[in-house]
Amino acid sequence: GRFNATGQDGRSEYEENMYRQISVDIPRTCPGQSLFHITHVQAALERVLYVWAMRHPASGYVQGMNDLVTPFFFVFYSEQASEAHVGEQVLAWSDLSSLSARALADAEADAYWCLTALLDSIHDYYIFAQPGIMKRVLYMTELVARVDPPLRLHLESHGVDFIQFAFRWMNCLLMRELPFVLIVRVWDTYLCEPDGFGNFHVFVCAALLCYFSDRLQRMEFQDLVLFLQNLPTEDWTQRELDMVLSQAFMWRSLFDSSLHLQRFAPTAANSTAIPG
Repeated sequence: GRFNATGQDGRSEYEENMYRQISVDIPRTCPGQSLFHITHVQAALERVLYVWAMRHPASGYVQGMNDLVTPFFFVFYSEQASEAHVGEQVLAWSDLSSLSARALADAEADAYWCLTALLDSIHDYYIFAQPGIMKRVLYMTELVARVDPPLRLHLESHGVDFIQFAFRWMNCLLMRELPFVLIVRVWDTYLCEPDGFGNFHVFVCAALLCYFSDRLQRMEFQDLVLFLQNLPTEDWTQRELDMVLSQAFMWRSLFDSSLHLQRFAPTAANSTAIPG
């Protein structure tokens, strides 16, 4: 039946708890973008996330998924908009009066299926214990140890574990670390890469961390944690992002398709190298 945005009729306790968590997270989604605080958009986000969660009971809804659907809504709303309202202008919308009911429905459906395809490619991020994220954080740790040993040693010597900051980088695919318009560029790159969201993303995270290597190596524990949890990227442009992506491509070409990968890939009994 149709998703009921207000009533509890027909929902089990599990479904009601899932819906309640989604409802709590939606108002927190993309706080700096007015588009995602339009009532109709928030209702569409709720429907997409709830339907996806009900169709995927092995994981259900996990916090962070609310962030992952927003780039798709942005792209499809932009596609439906007139040429006078494109790009960042769409993010500043306060209503959806420029879109027809059919355009809104099409954008919502397209966003649902794109989210489904994305989450299918990284499904082990969201099942019990989130092994996909844990594996990739370990992969990132070992990668940084190879490409920037001083930075890796500095973080270790000050008691900073990669899981303290990189968990969110993996879970939310950098949605909270980069300006929204740059995320669309990053994801466009991922879509052009084999296993872009699962494998290449690790190289991008490592390149992003190492971009700040000099500054990080001058910091102590408290400053390190605060910096890594709130990267100063709010003023970044395409130029800075291209530097990070170029570095990631270079490291991927050096390590991911060569025997070098086997020398620094995770070796724990419960871990395996990320497939290329």
